[in-house]
Amino acid sequence: MESEFEAIQVGPRHRNHEEAEDHLNALSSILEKSSADATQLFGHCLKLLVKQLKVDRAVMVRHTNLGLETFWWAEAKNPGLSSPIHEPERSFCPRVLERPNRSLVIKNAEQDSHWSHEPGYMELGICSYIGTALREGGRPIGVLSVQHGEPKDFSRSSIALVNAVANLLSRTLEVEALKHELRLTRDSLDLTSAVVEDSALQSPTSGLPNQRYLEVWLRANLFMARRRGEPMAVVLWHWPESPRRRKIHGHISASLRGEDLLVDIGRDRFLLLLPHTPQNGAEILIERIREDMGEIAMGGTFWETELDDVQLNMAQHRCEMALKESQQKPDMSFTWRFLRPEDVENP
Repeated sequence: MESEFEAIQVGPRHRNHEEAEDHLNALSSILEKSSADATQLFGHCLKLLVKQLKVDRAVMVRHTNLGLETFWWAEAKNPGLSSPIHEPERSFCPRVLERPNRSLVIKNAEQDSHWSHEPGYMELGICSYIGTALREGGRPIGVLSVQHGEPKDFSRSSIALVNAVANLLSRTLEVEALKHELRLTRDSLDLTSAVVEDSALQSPTSGLPNQRYLEVWLRANLFMARRRGEPMAVVLWHWPESPRRRKIHGHISASLRGEDLLVDIGRDRFLLLLPHTPQNGAEILIERIREDMGEIAMGGTFWETELDDVQLNMAQHRCEMALKESQQKPDMSFTWRFLRPEDVENP
């Protein structure tokens, strides 16, 4: 029995012209009927795969911070598979993501020693399978798969259909992500305007955005930073407020770049956030700030997109430790504390 990763464009099977044309006509029909609603397109496409390929189910899975998550599926009226849909980690999906540039095609897992001991077959009963990566900006973000409880001799046109649907759904996911990012950006801009009018988002002592403002800002900006894979410089200092210092903080805040943020987090502590800023760029900005403030202890770190939490708790903890180190230096020079493996294990 044949089961292998095979490039979708290159397959060993003889092209069945009528079958390929039938698949193409069905996909064209779906596109003609589809509305602007992405969820309707997901449903139509998965039902199409189930009907055209005569399989038990078609499933969309995405990769999240908590692992693989099933977020859309369609099943045949009387599916031969009774195993749970919501266990993609035990299916063949992780194998697809190991080699996302090729599709995984399994025609009979029972008779193939390479797959017969996999949980996808042993525990979930998936005997035949096609899986291909879903992408966003060229980066694998999930898997589209068709699954069947019995052996199935998938043709080249069947594999090509799954590939075509995966490309279509990937484009749709990209558009939806951009729409979501636009909404978050708009919310962030609205919030920036609102802080001038809403005293609940301002510190009455310093006049700067407060902890409540920071929480909303993080929800918008850390999502985008994580999506883009961009680290963010985070700087902390302690400076008891006074009229002169309030004026200096106001000058610093006004001179920051558009996406930078200076926040009064309470107890005379101030947090500076510098999105998509490398270390050398952050140090230049910090040096300019220290020229206005004079000799003052400051500590900083970088929020890491893949390892840090989105509430900024771990990054703030590292800033606190860096600040203590800075306070112990004779000249109170600025101190970095970068993320270490033990910080992730014991945040």
